[in-house]
Amino acid sequence: MHSELLSRQKKRKDYEAMKAADPNMYRDANNLEYGKSPNLPEKNVDNMVKELEDRQNKRDTFSRRRKFYDERDVDSINERNAHFNRKIERSFGQYTLEIKQNLERGTALPD
Repeated sequence: MHSELLSRQKKRKDYEAMKAADPNMYRDANNLEYGKSPNLPEKNVDNMVKELEDRQNKRDTFSRRRKFYDERDVDSINERNAHFNRKIERSFGQYTLEIKQNLERGTALPD
C-alpha cells in the first residue's frame, strides 16, 4: 500500500515535470501545432506497453472455476439456457411441479 502511494507520487511528479517542460501539452483546436504528436519519452511508452501487457497476462491467467453439480438434472443445452431455466423455475416452478412429476412418471401422456 505504501509502495503504491510512493509510486503514484513519483508518477505525479514526472507528469508535472513534463507538463511544465511542454507548454503545449494540452493544446486546443486553435493552436498552430494541432494534430502533431507530442514528444513522449521512450521510457514512458515502454512503461505503458509493459503495463498493458501485464494487464493482458493477468486477464489471461484469471479464471474462476464454476461449481458443477452431478446430481442436478440436465434440462438445458448450454449455460445461457440453464440460466434462463433457473429463472423460469423460480417464477413458475410451484405451478409446474405436478406437470413435471406426471411427465417423469409417464402418466401425463395420452394412451
